[in-house]
Amino acid sequence: MKAEIFRPFKTAGLVLANAAQGFVSPLRCLCFCSRGSKTVILGMEPRQLRYLLNTSLILLFALLHAADGIITYFGLKFNYAAEANPVLLFFASTMGLGLSIFALKLLCMEFIAVVYFARRNIGSCWGTATLFSADAFYSWVVSNNVLLVLGT
Repeated sequence: MKAEIFRPFKTAGLVLANAAQGFVSPLRCLCFCSRGSKTVILGMEPRQLRYLLNTSLILLFALLHAADGIITYFGLKFNYAAEANPVLLFFASTMGLGLSIFALKLLCMEFIAVVYFARRNIGSCWGTATLFSADAFYSWVVSNNVLLVLGT
């Protein structure tokens, strides 16, 4: 008798599990690392595609840092904006504006270079998602700085 009472709950659990599996399956295509190695996307294996995507995201992050340095220099040099970064303000008062921006951005570029050369070790899709999120956030930062410098 107890087996009959618990059977509807077991059946409902299986139905919910199958529904969840049906919902998660389309999302798995976004995570390149969970796809089988025999699957080909755009003529490339998922590992190669993830490697290319990570490389592109890292290089975009480096370009955004360079753009941020240039825009920050022009914004501070011609008094279009005030700097909110206390580290940059400290170094700008001791070394000068151009050298301090160059040194801090060079330090950031060195870190990005370390990540670039270690990109083969980014095995999970969370690493790629983190790179994408960092690029999206820093794109907003650079665009905000451009708007501040242009005065719009």
